[in-house]
Amino acid sequence: MTPTNRTKCRCPSCGAEQVWQDECRRCRTDLRELRLLNENSLLLEQKLTDALDIGDYRQAVRYAQKLEQIDPVLLNEVLRQLSLSLDFGKNSANTL
Repeated sequence: MTPTNRTKCRCPSCGAEQVWQDECRRCRTDLRELRLLNENSLLLEQKLTDALDIGDYRQAVRYAQKLEQIDPVLLNEVLRQLSLSLDFGKNSANTL
């Protein structure tokens, strides 16, 4: 099941694109486990960003490790967005 975005998916059996549901609209493949996996990864993404926002870096690392296990692509996107939001020039000058 490859997510086409966070609200749609593609059935691994027949390739039908649809919103997340428990069953494929075309071939009736059971998609419950994949839908739950998607929901869990989105929840971990939110918890990770919340932990970073409040400065709880230990907890953020724990959430990142869990997210990496179930959705490494999403984790990469979260880290990419985080790196873009940081001001590396200012931060690196202060840490030297």
